[in-house]
Amino acid sequence: MRYAAIDIGSNAVRLLIADIIQEKEGFSFKKNTLLRVPLRLGDDAFIHQKLSPKKADNLVKTMRAFRELMDVYNVEDYMACATSAMRDVTNGPEVVKKVSEIGIDIAIIDGN
Repeated sequence: MRYAAIDIGSNAVRLLIADIIQEKEGFSFKKNTLLRVPLRLGDDAFIHQKLSPKKADNLVKTMRAFRELMDVYNVEDYMACATSAMRDVTNGPEVVKKVSEIGIDIAIIDGN
């Protein structure tokens, strides 16, 4: 089984693809691929409370690339979570909607 996790943080966006191995006593995992793109969303979020068109566009482009990579790596399922920067911007829902149009659903998680 192959799964992916996407972490959309204030400084970087990461994609982890891992192979899940079923064993007699449970499951283990082996990291297959880890990519990090330093988008620095927090620069806009914490100063302007809104992602600039350039940062929003770069996030969409990065998510499109991650979607393609997950397809190439035959990922069965994924989870994409956004943290503080996306939670704090006023246009977060708009950006999440644009990303969903390319096939990635993002959960903006709360601070707890």
